[in-house]
Amino acid sequence: MSCTTRRPRLAAAACLLALSLTAACGGGSGDRSDDAEPSGDRVTKSEAPPSLFTEKTLNVAVKKGQPGFSTRSEEEDDFAGFEAQLVEFLASKLDFKAADWDVQSRDRENVLRDGSMDLVVATYSVTDPRDKEVDFTAPYFKTYQGVLIRKDYTGIKTLADVDGKRVCSVRGSTGDPDSEQDDKAKKAIRAALGQEVVAELRNSYKTCVGELINGNFEAVWTDKIILEGFAQDPRYADKVEVARDITVKNRQFYGIGLREGRRADCRRLNDVLEDFLQTRWSLAFQTYFPKVTARTSAFEQDYKPTDSEFRKLKQTSCGAK
Repeated sequence: MSCTTRRPRLAAAACLLALSLTAACGGGSGDRSDDAEPSGDRVTKSEAPPSLFTEKTLNVAVKKGQPGFSTRSEEEDDFAGFEAQLVEFLASKLDFKAADWDVQSRDRENVLRDGSMDLVVATYSVTDPRDKEVDFTAPYFKTYQGVLIRKDYTGIKTLADVDGKRVCSVRGSTGDPDSEQDDKAKKAIRAALGQEVVAELRNSYKTCVGELINGNFEAVWTDKIILEGFAQDPRYADKVEVARDITVKNRQFYGIGLREGRRADCRRLNDVLEDFLQTRWSLAFQTYFPKVTARTSAFEQDYKPTDSEFRKLKQTSCGAK
């Protein structure tokens, strides 16, 4: 995983913190992770780990190259985007400073399990296999999946047209069959776009989009809102577009990832997320996805979890599932 930080003055402290977390896996008074697995189903108060939010600085894994969600500015050593603004909101409400680090999709569970990251806010879909390895908050975003194509390419207009084409997705994403453990679920991912699709995986969507532009692929497949971010980015906007008549009915809900066992911290995050959804979500979306909001007034219906969806998924969040 490559590392960059939003605040240069925190770089040394954050790196030391990440190293100390990794080195402290064997336990000790300074270890912020779970000291041991409880012997029974119930976790007693004495077994609960110290709250993350007693720390002054938290390591937060983000996607530095995810247009619309979190993109690193070349002029300033800082991140901007919907998720970057969400991290700032969390930090202000829970009184911590965020040292933001770049993470790839395939590494999100690893950086939580090894303790190098405290939170993952990186278009992180809540799925059953992931939920067995880490804990998730209730959702702050939802999206169907879709495909990105070159603007000069006329070979894909409907979902049936994708069958037999070369399609790129990302390792560790919900477009990767190996992101599922169950054979039936693996087959469902492979079949979602068509049985004859020639699917290949890369380490980042940026790489997929670059190869799409260069003609190595006919489409990029992932969550529709991620594709919308690339389609509106000035670096790609005149070359690629989201196929408007293609929606893959695999709805994804994005949550914040934490290491297992931090239920009290997770519930505090849920409370702040509910506040964010009510007070800041719409403005943040309009700010960082202007082309989507210009095209449709139904952007909240398409991408914002409803109150009932939030409440329902809150019940199974934070390890409750």
